[in-house]
Amino acid sequence: MERKIDELLDSKGVTVAYRYPTPRALTWSCEGYANPDVFDPIDQKALVEAQAVCAGCDVRSDCFALSLSRDEWGVWGGVLIKGGKPIEKVKKRGRPKRTTAA
Repeated sequence: MERKIDELLDSKGVTVAYRYPTPRALTWSCEGYANPDVFDPIDQKALVEAQAVCAGCDVRSDCFALSLSRDEWGVWGGVLIKGGKPIEKVKKRGRPKRTTAA
């Protein structure tokens, strides 16, 4: 029994990547970068490193636009993205510090 491609692509990530594929003909500065974890930064140091890689990239604007259309996370086009929206800085991981009630 054959199923249609849309039935097979039922998860959001697969569906979005199918609708907005990564252009393979472009040269990306991040492609093959030695430390790909910096593009999902856990601190400001990693964010700065990722932004430095993106700074010299010829396809920054295309990368950023792709991230917005896909609701991506991480550094895209030199901008930190969370759920497809730009954010200013890396959020600390883990539980927030306990505060006392006034």
